[in-house]
Amino acid sequence: MRKIKELGEFGLIHQLSSRLKFRAPDSILGIGDDCAVYPVKSGMKEVISTDALVEGVHFKLSTTTPEALGRKALSVSLSDIAAMGGTPKRVLVTLGIPENFSVSFLDKLYSGFNTICNRFKVELAGGDTVSSPKCFFINVSVIGEANRVFTRQGAKPGDLIFVTGTLGDSSLGLKLLNRTKKDGSNDYKFLTEKHLDPTARVHEAGILARSKINITSMIDISDGLVQDLYHICKASKVGARIYEDQLPRSPEFARTCKKRSIPPLPLILNGGEDYELLFTLPADGAKNLNRQFLKAEVLVTQIGEIALKPRKVLLKMKDGAQNILSDSEGFNHF
Repeated sequence: MRKIKELGEFGLIHQLSSRLKFRAPDSILGIGDDCAVYPVKSGMKEVISTDALVEGVHFKLSTTTPEALGRKALSVSLSDIAAMGGTPKRVLVTLGIPENFSVSFLDKLYSGFNTICNRFKVELAGGDTVSSPKCFFINVSVIGEANRVFTRQGAKPGDLIFVTGTLGDSSLGLKLLNRTKKDGSNDYKFLTEKHLDPTARVHEAGILARSKINITSMIDISDGLVQDLYHICKASKVGARIYEDQLPRSPEFARTCKKRSIPPLPLILNGGEDYELLFTLPADGAKNLNRQFLKAEVLVTQIGEIALKPRKVLLKMKDGAQNILSDSEGFNHF
């Protein structure tokens, strides 16, 4: 196997890009030049986002495979486009590569990129490769398009709060990876894969964007349910009330918390990296929403409602007590 230094920057780019199989049919110019070139559809809105994953902060090479890391790096960025109701079309990837990395590792990383590109029909249209003196990092920029754009601003008192999927799985998976020895149980595999290999809710966002449902605000849950709900409340100048007994959890999550005596609520509220959609809509749209998601066989759950009291999130417990939740919980880089 040739070393990165022997291939050089452009030889490495050629080797990695040759693994990519999907090319958008409307591309004028793809990877290989100074810029990718593509047409913009009339009447559509372009949506753009960027994310960085840094070794030691967002991932450990000792607990993931390069293929899974490649899939996650793209998925978390596609999730931002989904949160706006958009459809991802192209990605640009920048790699910061330490001297001791192998070409084999990067080949496998690009295999992970390729899997997500094929799954969501997204073209990897370019990027950059640079040397990094210490840690490995990946920066992904995503370009998408949208007809309807959903934002954090627009939730109104009386709106219902919904989430897709289940909550807390990723944070429990991370806890298992960091604190316990690997075991062969299906629950362990399910939860750790939820953390290492999340699914961007692009399909679910498409259901909402194509529907006639009045989605008043939306965000993806990356930093924790409460912290991301606070983003909606602050942008919309409203408050929110959520209910402990309505927060969706997977059977794998419930069994593992019980078996290991792990309190489930902090993981559900503040764990982060679920990459589920969190959104609001008027109560008269709930029946249509449930009908469409049932038809698509996608789990969606009402967890609360938007309240008049501005910028506070309340949790109503099973025993009837109400707690004001802090907006400082959840993931924060600094």
